[in-house]
Amino acid sequence: MNWLSFFKLPSRIAAVLAGVGMLGGVFAPSSAEAGGYRKVPEKYQDVDVRVLQNGPTLLFSDSPEMVYENGILYKDIVEGEGRVFFHHVNGTGNTKKLAVLMRPVNKLTTITWGCRGIGDPDKQYYISAQKGQRRYFNDYKELLKKAHKNELKEKRDKRRNSNEKNKELPDYSFYQKVSDLPLTTLAKGEYLEVLSQGRNMQHAGTRLKPEQLLTGMFDFHANHPVEIVIMMCDPEEDVAKFSKDGTVLPMDEHPLRGTYRNADLTYIIKKPIQMKWYQVRALCLAGSDDLYFLKGTDRITGMQTVNHGNYGVVYHLIYSVAGEHPIRMGINPWGGEFYGAGLMLSEEKTDIISIPGKKIFFGKGDEVDDVFLHAPNHKRKDAEFIWSPPGASNLPIRVFWTVNKL
Repeated sequence: MNWLSFFKLPSRIAAVLAGVGMLGGVFAPSSAEAGGYRKVPEKYQDVDVRVLQNGPTLLFSDSPEMVYENGILYKDIVEGEGRVFFHHVNGTGNTKKLAVLMRPVNKLTTITWGCRGIGDPDKQYYISAQKGQRRYFNDYKELLKKAHKNELKEKRDKRRNSNEKNKELPDYSFYQKVSDLPLTTLAKGEYLEVLSQGRNMQHAGTRLKPEQLLTGMFDFHANHPVEIVIMMCDPEEDVAKFSKDGTVLPMDEHPLRGTYRNADLTYIIKKPIQMKWYQVRALCLAGSDDLYFLKGTDRITGMQTVNHGNYGVVYHLIYSVAGEHPIRMGINPWGGEFYGAGLMLSEEKTDIISIPGKKIFFGKGDEVDDVFLHAPNHKRKDAEFIWSPPGASNLPIRVFWTVNKL
């Protein structure tokens, strides 16, 4: 089987499914109900949301996904806050290395490092993807601890209570809130290979055996322009030389490559979720007709591209629960096989959540994995769910809120 086609095909299937759900609000469950998951509710009501967009500049490198020859996979120049998401498979018959090189464009530059989630090379794509996600959100959790809690609470309150007259955008950056973030200072002519964190090391990079995937994401801030070059080459190659002389590889049939601005999305549910025992609320994220798929440019060719799936985008889902009944929040892999992680912020606690929690992956389409239980106890309680579409997974997902029937 062509695993590349396998993982990309369900996104087209998901487009059909999403159209049915959005039009009718009704899902006809299949016979698949295994592993202890609940079935998708047959009836539900979509929540009303407001969406805000801001955040770092995203460099997205996933085309060609299956790399059959040495070459430059993507490159661009970034100043200020940036994020890189890459997803590549060694499609050759020999061991190669993947390298992500950063170097100043014209002057001494300091790079401040934020969250980092790099998977391990693996032939089972979902293992590399989920490891990367858990590492990224573990960093996020640790930085939240270090950041000033009152300041973060104030930011959440402002965006929750904001209205059309209050256009203040949320600020999720840690660069001004955490004083001891790692720093790398590079003079012109110097470089850093990000995966190995090797400084001015010619043979730096991560080795991939044939058919192994490496996927990951990292955040940074550069006080001056830096060039970022993502490449696959032979292990003995000089990465600095290859980054300048290597052939730029064309995209494959899926133009998933480019530079995109404002790679954080905030979904604010306008009203508290408060339901009777038979009611269900739902929200579809990253569907085929999503208005918030990032639009950008492949800087190598100048082609306008769309990040179908919003890989590398961090979603912040802000909501409140209220009423007397405990409320379960569950995730449904509507687009197909899914394996990821996220963070739940609730009642001054931060929990890393595996999606799904019962197995490594799920994705028959009709399962709901209950990832969190809220207990409002007649009070309004605020929550924030942070997640990002994982590499090697299919979209969209749906979030369901249901009353926990004891």
